[in-house]
Amino acid sequence: MQDIRVPFEELISALVFALKEYGFEEGKAKSCAMLFVKADLDGVRSHGVNRFLRFLEYIKSGHVNPNAEPIPRSQMQFFERWDGQLGPGNLNAAFAMNQAVQLSKTYGIGCVALSNTNHWMRAGNYGWQAVDAGCIGICFTNTKANMPAWGGSEPKLGNNPLVIAIPRKKGAIVLAMAMSQFAYGKMSLAQ
Repeated sequence: MQDIRVPFEELISALVFALKEYGFEEGKAKSCAMLFVKADLDGVRSHGVNRFLRFLEYIKSGHVNPNAEPIPRSQMQFFERWDGQLGPGNLNAAFAMNQAVQLSKTYGIGCVALSNTNHWMRAGNYGWQAVDAGCIGICFTNTKANMPAWGGSEPKLGNNPLVIAIPRKKGAIVLAMAMSQFAYGKMSLAQ
């Protein structure tokens, strides 16, 4: 199998077109498409454009609402809780990181919890978002139980991703990892 190279702008345009067909308004379609394509551009093909058709299926089946906006549930100085209302997971996650960055600029730390959302695709996007704003970012999410604990045979743990991002003068450090040896996205690519 050989790689197919598609110019960046052409790929963004194609994804934006598809997202608009599925009910996204222009601005949200561009932001969502950019998060998918950025993963591939950075070499993380396991959580990029290869997931796009599945994402469209989630919209079609009602698991993702393209028009949903996060709404606040509670706000206490540097800590906020938001309801993602089944909006696109990558846009919800970018929103939550933006809120955390803004809170950190005011209070020195920002913590945002987000519920009622879906797959955020490439977790590292949000670490880079924090680093680009000059902040340390720590992000994680939960998943359904899909792997057994060490020595077990029944799935009891989620393969919950973790991101730690640290800005530095000599180049940022961004760790984005699954709790297992391999993420499902990487296994599906290998398959």
